[in-house]
Amino acid sequence: MSRKPRRVPERIQDMLEAIGHIESDLGDLSRDEFLTDGKTQRAVIESLIVIGEAGNKITQLDPTLKDSAPELWQQFRDAYDMRIILTHEYFRVDAGVVWTTIQDNLPLLKAQLTGFLSQYSPAD
Repeated sequence: MSRKPRRVPERIQDMLEAIGHIESDLGDLSRDEFLTDGKTQRAVIESLIVIGEAGNKITQLDPTLKDSAPELWQQFRDAYDMRIILTHEYFRVDAGVVWTTIQDNLPLLKAQLTGFLSQYSPAD
């Protein structure tokens, strides 16, 4: 474990890696297969928690994102809100909502992160 502080680009890479894990964990599972596969659900939820935590750290590391990249900033806030539920209210987790999130939101988040990372320069 490294003690070196992780900056915004590294946190974005963490998020992209977690998205890659979700894509790999899902493979070609259908919605119905996912809803009955607790092992895959747990793996995907773990990666969503990583995404939410990294997004929250990014908003703390660079508060200017709220103004410079408001759509991405909102994605980070939404991911963190989901992370709170997945972590602390695990008994309320609805696998159908998790499926919808990964199908509807992750492709957009991945594209936003990739584009943002290619042009990011911190406000110092």
